[in-house]
Amino acid sequence: MGEREKQTLKRIIIIALSILLIAYIVYQAVQMISEPVETEIAYNYTVEDTVDTVVFVARQENYITNTKNGTIISIIPDGSRVGKNQPVAAVFSNTDDADKYNKLKELEESIERYERLASQSDNYTFDVDDLNDNIDRSVMDLADIINSGKMTLLSDAINELRDQVVTRQIAIGDTIDFESKLAAVKAEYDALSKQKVNYTPINSAQSGYYISGVDGLEQIVDCTKLSEITVDKVYEILKSEKKPVPNGSIGKVVTDFTWYFICNAHSNSIGDLKVGDSITVNLPFSSVNSINAKVYSINENNGDETALVLSCNLMNSAISSLRNESAELVIDSYSGLKIPASAIRVNEKGEKGVYVLKGNIVSFKKINIIYSSDNFVLSETDVGADGYVKLYDNIIISGKDLYDGKIVK
Repeated sequence: MGEREKQTLKRIIIIALSILLIAYIVYQAVQMISEPVETEIAYNYTVEDTVDTVVFVARQENYITNTKNGTIISIIPDGSRVGKNQPVAAVFSNTDDADKYNKLKELEESIERYERLASQSDNYTFDVDDLNDNIDRSVMDLADIINSGKMTLLSDAINELRDQVVTRQIAIGDTIDFESKLAAVKAEYDALSKQKVNYTPINSAQSGYYISGVDGLEQIVDCTKLSEITVDKVYEILKSEKKPVPNGSIGKVVTDFTWYFICNAHSNSIGDLKVGDSITVNLPFSSVNSINAKVYSINENNGDETALVLSCNLMNSAISSLRNESAELVIDSYSGLKIPASAIRVNEKGEKGVYVLKGNIVSFKKINIIYSSDNFVLSETDVGADGYVKLYDNIIISGKDLYDGKIVK
């Protein structure tokens, strides 16, 4: 290569290097000017510490028996409170009277339903999205009841779904003539109610909650000795087979208004749970969904497992059908503002917090951590002082050379 060619190549290399250097300087200048940041909105979030288990529902139950022949129909809903000697069911000597009675009850429910829906159509303000969610839940509840085989709850679930659908029709402006339907049902009811219906009442010998039907597990547990129950005893109860019931049993009365969940849990999973604490019991495969209870007793049988007894005094038709159930115990719950762990900084005062962006100004806000995990923490929602992260703040999760008061262009 000649001297001239060498000089030409040298100039080309110098020019290329100059271009690269200029490009790098421009890039750095742009980065310094634009200072892009990425933010995330602070929002409320709840974390639950849960324990999966299987519970047995124990109640102080006594059988209600009947010696008369005929068709037996409950005249009050399951889970209803009854007094001593109050009628809970009826014996019909012929099917015609039984059919008339059932029809009258259906017509009474229809009248109540149409009156309720008519009042909604006159005065209503509905959120269609909420109604859609309610319909979805009603469909899921109906599927759960069918899958669980608890057919005594089926009629109520179908009516609930039907009413939710009708309410949505009202909300979107559909015109439904409830008045004419109500008038027709009332006329049918008035005509049928004039016909004589003969039956013999079946009374409850004790006061309490009425439950139609029996399952042979009514006498498995002595509720007066639950404070002494052990892990081994809980397993024995969960494996119990149904026992023969007295002849003529048509239902039962729960004589103590407090009833119990019995279960075992791993000892290291129940944390600082103590007698008297309130606890939420989620029942994912039941139409009850969840229920609040109190810790009645905690009995350690060995180092690995603990026998738990939870008490409750709520009762309705769905709750009355519970017996052996898969459950999720909510041992503890934490609610606060969800903060990405990568966004947390420590200022010159040693205070933990995050940088937030308001308009184009960066500011440091403190956090009060009440729960932490590998990826995020929960900060107390309302600490009652200025300078802390608040709901809907724009938290900066990525950015360079951040400091309090910096202006982002």
